[in-house]
Amino acid sequence: GSAKKSFPTIPTAQFFGEQSLGTMPLCFCHVRDDATLVEPAYGLVKDMKSLRACFEHALHEYNEFHPAMDLVLFRDALLHVARITRVVLQPAGHALLVGVGGSGKQSLARLAAHICN
Repeated sequence: GSAKKSFPTIPTAQFFGEQSLGTMPLCFCHVRDDATLVEPAYGLVKDMKSLRACFEHALHEYNEFHPAMDLVLFRDALLHVARITRVVLQPAGHALLVGVGGSGKQSLARLAAHICN
């Protein structure tokens, strides 16, 4: 109801419909594909495959210059990196990552920091 009123140009049915495997998550990020990796531009992530390719490319670049991080970038990890990059790219942006030990908070934060650099 209210999402359709607030965002009339965005098709909200795909985000708020039945939560199935094909449902696209609602995700806004500065880095959405390889083109925005060089020149960040804030917007809606339209394709998880391009976001995955972008972050895997950034991870490969990170591993060339730092000790290798063997990360599996599953859907939730992609969304978390997108959120962290969005926060870090804000003026004076900072975030507190909370979770159990060994869940990948530091690795995802390192990848996000590399993307933001």
